[in-house]
Amino acid sequence: MSDFCYIDEIKNEYRDAEGVKNISQAQIVDNNFLTAVYRTLGFNYPKFFKMDELSKAGFLVAELAIGAYKKELDPKTTGVVFFNREASLPTDRNFEKTIADAENFFPSPSVFVYTLPNILSGEVCIRHGFQGESGFYVLENDDDDAIRNICRDMLATNSAVLCGWVDFIDGSVYARAEVLTAEDLRC
Repeated sequence: MSDFCYIDEIKNEYRDAEGVKNISQAQIVDNNFLTAVYRTLGFNYPKFFKMDELSKAGFLVAELAIGAYKKELDPKTTGVVFFNREASLPTDRNFEKTIADAENFFPSPSVFVYTLPNILSGEVCIRHGFQGESGFYVLENDDDDAIRNICRDMLATNSAVLCGWVDFIDGSVYARAEVLTAEDLRC
């Protein structure tokens, strides 16, 4: 099992394989914490800038967790699953703004695509070529037992599962992820 990695906007920090790192206010341009983390980590994935905030947070924490995992992941049998408590609600609200006014009706396809929270899992699968089972579950709260049980079920047909929680608390992102195997969960 890898230690879980996280991104916490309230604390202006993230945790990777090397430990906790802070993002200074000077690094946060245009009040965008996730872009500051992306730039600090030195990623080169231009599609990042087209993603909604949920997908950006999941993408970043997935990159951290995969980087922290010390073994090779088999793309054909690696699953990806994320969880949160409100699906894609912030993006849904942004999309609603594009269709709410009949006089300024302009539905945005680039926003609409992110109104499905499982796009986050798909973005990670595409980036890494993962072909195992993938999904996104909405839970009432951050329930470690429920999350572990779903991961355990996924490990029946996958060699590893990238498992994460991505949520927005009062507009600030908290995301964590880890790579799990059957050995980790004693399947």
